Amino acid sequence: MNKLAKLKQSEQILIAITLFVIIIGAYSILRFVPKYQDISAQERSAAKTERKLLKARIPNEPDQDAQQLLSQLDDQEQAMALISDMAESVQQRLAPLDSQELKVLISQLARDLKVRITSNERIEGKTPTLKMVAQKKRKKKKNKKTANVNEENKNIALPASYSWLDRMAPNTLYHRPLQRIELIGQYRSIREFIQELDNIPWQVTVIRMKIEKQSITPLRGYAQALKAELVLAL
Repeated sequence: MNKLAKLKQSEQILIAITLFVIIIGAYSILRFVPKYQDISAQERSAAKTERKLLKARIPNEPDQDAQQLLSQLDDQEQAMALISDMAESVQQRLAPLDSQELKVLISQLARDLKVRITSNERIEGKTPTLKMVAQKKRKKKKNKKTANVNEENKNIALPASYSWLDRMAPNTLYHRPLQRIELIGQYRSIREFIQELDNIPWQVTVIRMKIEKQSITPLRGYAQALKAELVLAL
């Protein structure tokens, strides 16, 4: 203090100013600058939010009132419940994959109706990849990366433009075993055979049928023998 008192007044003022500048600088570095940066960031965020709000489109009020919309929603839920019950009922009628019991029942039905099975083989439709489906729909973008092939082919729901052979191929949503059989018999017997397939405990669906007459001319008084090719979804 004695040394400070001996200094000239101008020197004392200079020291005081220096100390003041140091204190203000330290405050600015430690408190003011961080707070200023926070305020600037909040202002930028507020401006960005304001721009988004200006660009946002407020949807028009629906023409239908809320009660009508709720009524339609109830109708849709009831329809979905009905479809779910129907799907469950159909699912219960599906035979296990590669069911030998079902094949025996079909063969027994043919014998009972005097229809001769000349060919009986399992077939499979060709499973298109998602890439092929997208190209057929003309919706696939160029240079788009494709996923793994196994993932592409998993549970594909093919559009109605594909045949049922392809829509029931392995790895598709409607996959079922397909059996191709050739029958020889009279028209009435073949027709009864197809009708009686509905009475088998398991679900059997004819997804393709082709009938042509045999080249052999029948004896007088006898019906013309026919050859039928059926593809069955088991």
